Amino acid sequence: MSRDKQQRFQQIADDYKVVIAKVCSVYASASAPFADLYQEVMLNLWIGLDSFRGEAKVSTWIYRLALNTCINWHRRNRRHQGLTSLETGADIPAPVDDASEGIQELYRLIEHLAPIEKALITLWLDEKPYDEIAAILGISKANVATKLHRIRTRLSQMASNL
Repeated sequence: MSRDKQQRFQQIADDYKVVIAKVCSVYASASAPFADLYQEVMLNLWIGLDSFRGEAKVSTWIYRLALNTCINWHRRNRRHQGLTSLETGADIPAPVDDASEGIQELYRLIEHLAPIEKALITLWLDEKPYDEIAAILGISKANVATKLHRIRTRLSQMASNL
């Protein structure tokens, strides 16, 4: 294990801990605790650090890694109930907790979306441009626009049914 890799990992983990926490908080549930998701993202960050070629922005890579990790966790967890959390001494930030009641309600509605829909709306709420969302999710920019329109319409309908 090289000192350079440790330093790069620590720098990226520090710079993007809020982004990672936000993604993990959107996908956290009773079967996928926030701390477990966060830890899994950190593990995948460590493993993938050597293969990051710098062809995309670091933020794009981090979002993609965090989203894919959380989505894959749910796929695995559906097949293998009863996974246990690993205990660590890592400094894991608390889940994102916005003070606004409206924001909290929006995130409660987002919990009911499919994983890819959660990813799209989370990136959009983080004010990522459509081309970056497309790069992160591996879909076309036009597909991003179409899916976001449908998701926003669906969220609006869900909110009006409350």
